[in-house]
Amino acid sequence: MADNQSAVPPAPQDLRSPLWLGWLLFGICLLASVWFVRQMAAFGADLEHRHGIGLVQTAAAVVDAGDVAALRGDPDDLGTPAYESVRAHLRAVLDANPEFRFVYLMRPVGEGDQRFLFLADAEDPSSPDYSRPGDVYDGPSENLGKVMDGLHPMFSEVIQDDWGEWVSALAPVLDGDGRVLAVLGIDMAYEEWLDAQSRYRNFGILISVLVLSLVALFMLGLHLQRRSSLRLAQAGARLAQQVGALEAAQEELRLADVVVRHTSEAILVLDPQMRVLRANSAYELLTGRRASEVVGTLPHAIQASPELRERAEAGILDANHWEEEIELTRADGRKIPVGAIAEVVRGRGGVVEHLVLVLQDLSARKALEERLRELSATDGLTGIANRRSFDEGLVREWERALRHGGPLSLVMADIDFFKRYNDHYGHVAGDVCLQQVARALREGVRQGGDLVARYGGEEFVVVLAGADAEAARAVAEHLRRRVEDLALEHAGRPPDGGVVTISLGVATLYPAPGLEPGMLVEEADKRLYEAKGAGRNRVAG
Repeated sequence: MADNQSAVPPAPQDLRSPLWLGWLLFGICLLASVWFVRQMAAFGADLEHRHGIGLVQTAAAVVDAGDVAALRGDPDDLGTPAYESVRAHLRAVLDANPEFRFVYLMRPVGEGDQRFLFLADAEDPSSPDYSRPGDVYDGPSENLGKVMDGLHPMFSEVIQDDWGEWVSALAPVLDGDGRVLAVLGIDMAYEEWLDAQSRYRNFGILISVLVLSLVALFMLGLHLQRRSSLRLAQAGARLAQQVGALEAAQEELRLADVVVRHTSEAILVLDPQMRVLRANSAYELLTGRRASEVVGTLPHAIQASPELRERAEAGILDANHWEEEIELTRADGRKIPVGAIAEVVRGRGGVVEHLVLVLQDLSARKALEERLRELSATDGLTGIANRRSFDEGLVREWERALRHGGPLSLVMADIDFFKRYNDHYGHVAGDVCLQQVARALREGVRQGGDLVARYGGEEFVVVLAGADAEAARAVAEHLRRRVEDLALEHAGRPPDGGVVTISLGVATLYPAPGLEPGMLVEEADKRLYEAKGAGRNRVAG
């Protein structure tokens, strides 16, 4: 009994000072909680803002500038290839981002006019919210004007118009010379915008409530100590015996909270040697492996790549943080892209106690990025490379030939009397003709070695890497015959049997310092006009 009594702390002599310090601590924590909640709300608003800006910039980059420039902004645009192409891009953006309500394209009514009119709208034409080409937008246009004048994307404040209250992400659509052709806008209902931000504010409130609850419990202990110091002193010995058990239980609760708290992302809790201590259910869904199978082992991705483990350990030791995009192999053998983030949990004295590894499936984002890249590099009508892809491919092959030596050839082709074809058979048949010619050209070159692109209108180009002049002319003649062999009826081309034909110009250069890729294009264009002047349906060069 004497030993137990000696373990009981003496009754405190001055109880007012601890209670006063408790109230001070509570006041400081309350102020800190208000600040923290505001910071989380501001962080959420900034994150959603950047998300909206990034989406609208990507969407504006995807839209073909040539198609936008071809839109006149009146009902006659309906059904045209340019309009259908632009609207298909807008619809793809809306389908990929269901949190947004409207996706549209506008330009000013006229020079000096502050009003804007719709060029295209992603809404279904049967919807009462659908805006036809040429409809004048009767809402506030100040932000639209700023984007037109400033050439920079922006995220608007709350806008109120006939459709309700919105926040809008706006970005200019630029042509190749940097001129603004139109403004692409994405609208989100203001209530949904507030809901998106509230997640961050609610997280801050949750953390603040937990901290304030701990402080309140601390103050409650001081209050009870003030009311009954003797009883608290006698209970001190028992409390000391329970502290160890309480700390152990608290550690278990903290680990469980890390694993399961409000997240759909895969989370692993690791020991300092990177062995798995805990894995949540999202990890099982992501990897196809049961949590019980991985406990006590290294994460599978680290097992498979010692280099990855070295990079992770280096990042953790240098900055207490590691973040990298990795490839994860599921239990069924399927490989998926994953974003991996590791954070260090340190205990007393800065000793590493645990590592928290978060894995996020990036498959959907990668698929969207790949689709956007395809859309930005492909001609919407013919399915072959577009003008932008051709420009990039020509520069790439030019630089390669400049480094390694050798020739670079370019074939420029034009459908003979295509305007007559359109006038006689109609634009729908003209589009089908373009598609068939494009297919014949694409299938008539070296697969995987040559780039076939739509240069504009009825003109096509073929980049022949490593082909000299003789080889390039042979390819061009082969392509000419393939198109002629299609035997597409052309009433406006009787001298050649009344079928669709093409004229081709061939140019070959050996890239060298002082020469530019544009010289190859100019030379091929000259040869094309020579072929046309010599009677068409022939190769010049």
